[in-house]
Amino acid sequence: MSYVAVTLAGADSPGEHLQLAAFTAMAAVVFIWVGRRQRRTGRSLLAPSETMRAGDRLIHPSPPSRGHRTAGCVWIGVGCVFVLPAVFNVVAAIHGLIG
Repeated sequence: MSYVAVTLAGADSPGEHLQLAAFTAMAAVVFIWVGRRQRRTGRSLLAPSETMRAGDRLIHPSPPSRGHRTAGCVWIGVGCVFVLPAVFNVVAAIHGLIG
């Protein structure tokens, strides 16, 4: 069973498993950070949340949106999906080192 898991992961050595774990953990952190920010502010990640000056006018930011908060929850879910492969790769690296 462990041989099948290693083959499916595409890694043969503990070092490769740790690299995959680091990459997926980094992706998880980014997605969870984006989701938490979007859920907290209710605004898009790219939209500024402060008043901007354009020429001689002030442009106010868009009001917080329920859709952006829901999208933030979805981004958090995507980040949590990336946590699972990171854990599996760390366990596979430990298993490769020990036995």
